[in-house]
Amino acid sequence: MSEGCGAGMIRRMRLPDHFSAQEALAELLSYPSAEGPRSLEGPFALYGAGKLGLMAMTFFERVQLKPDLVIDANADRLRHSEAWRRWPMQDPLHVPMRLKRSLPLVVSIATTCFAELAAGLKAQGWCDVIPIYDVTEAYRTRYPLGNGWFMGDLTGTERTATEQVLAAWSDDVSRAHHLQFMAWHRLRQDWLFEGAPVETAHRYFIPEISSVLGDREVFVDAGAHTGETAKAFRERVGNRFAEIIMFEPDSGNASLIEAGLEQLPGSLRQKHRLLRLALSQTSGRQPFIPQLGYGSQLSSLGRDRVDTMALDDMEVAPTYIKLHLEGHELDALRGSERSLRLHRPILSVTTYHSDTGIWKLPSWLMGRMADYRHYLRLHSWCGTGAVMYCVPAERIGARSNPKVSSWGERR
Repeated sequence: MSEGCGAGMIRRMRLPDHFSAQEALAELLSYPSAEGPRSLEGPFALYGAGKLGLMAMTFFERVQLKPDLVIDANADRLRHSEAWRRWPMQDPLHVPMRLKRSLPLVVSIATTCFAELAAGLKAQGWCDVIPIYDVTEAYRTRYPLGNGWFMGDLTGTERTATEQVLAAWSDDVSRAHHLQFMAWHRLRQDWLFEGAPVETAHRYFIPEISSVLGDREVFVDAGAHTGETAKAFRERVGNRFAEIIMFEPDSGNASLIEAGLEQLPGSLRQKHRLLRLALSQTSGRQPFIPQLGYGSQLSSLGRDRVDTMALDDMEVAPTYIKLHLEGHELDALRGSERSLRLHRPILSVTTYHSDTGIWKLPSWLMGRMADYRHYLRLHSWCGTGAVMYCVPAERIGARSNPKVSSWGERR
């Protein structure tokens, strides 16, 4: 069943098995790619003042754009906050119709289906509704955020590799989310699959991960941001773990991590190691763009330089590795290949910051992580929040053994 046509369409489908997933891929590739990035030439409005809205404002300031109006249901409260008091804000119910008809509306919300949201906004009178990542993609030479990439045509080799990845996922939900991911990036359509909802909570700790965690984990958190994933990990394991190693090269983010660690009891704090480094393929120094919040990253556009480290150059035995590196995940994996082979950790790897998420990054992991279960889950909309999870078979087998209390140890 389809609602609307072209970009912005919603398509509702059954959960795909191996065969129907390949048919859906062939159909997806038969359509021309959606229109490309969208630059802003005149006045516009921003819709959504949450975390993504704050990221959008950082982006606008960097590329010298300025919204004429910020619209949010919590405008009365937010307009007095430190973050938003400089900007004209309005509740969506009170925006004049003349502005709805004249201003492009840039939507900075990725926690709900874009096509449904856009349809509601158009019913209110907005004529031009644009996802924020279509705009950021138009300014990639000035601001490195990569979430808005468009999937073009695939060569024969690329198509075969994509088909192989689609078939190799360990469950049909992964196949559904892979197709949904590609449908957005190629067509800017929302393909929704029965039984495969977008799970905006539990990123990095889906049941397939949480259920196999032991009490002696060595958790490597690369792209630690302000420490929120490490905090979630501690909560999942009830503060029973061997060590948490956090990589965060952005000095502002790292300072917030340090402040958070200072609030922990001494015995717990001592089990944390914060490295102001970027995890990469090689150890050395690379250009870096700081002060982008969770978007800070290694980039040829960067004027700063930061130290980088390959995991294989460290003396660490990781049992769970999380990578959220704004498109540099595959580089970091290549610098960790020996460690992956030796220690067989659980992996959670973001795949949505570049088109390597179509087949290249999952194919690399599937080819090297032998005897693993591989899953893909979407944790947000607009082609973002895609995370690949890799769980070693021995973990899954041990999960059903009540004698196992931690990996490598038995009661």
